[in-house]
Amino acid sequence: MLVNGQFELIYENDYAKKLSIDDVKDEILAYPSKLTIPPDVFFENLDLYETNFENQIWIDIPLWFNYIESDLTLSCLIYEINNEYLFSIEDIHVL
Repeated sequence: MLVNGQFELIYENDYAKKLSIDDVKDEILAYPSKLTIPPDVFFENLDLYETNFENQIWIDIPLWFNYIESDLTLSCLIYEINNEYLFSIEDIHVL
């Protein structure tokens, strides 16, 4: 959804809605390149972090622009609620 610029859809599906549509959009569009999907192998090596809650994990995902990993990072919480996985964008920042 991020790569396709579907910011409203991201906000609608965001569980906690901590960032506004404009917050997400501004951070992505402020970067001087086109957001792209990383290679498949990238997803096999993501680090997941435990939180203080059993039904949540934290993940920091480096964003890729023009097929190159950038220093811009998407931080999310993933929730498991009633056997369904939901996300919340917590921050988009330089890491």
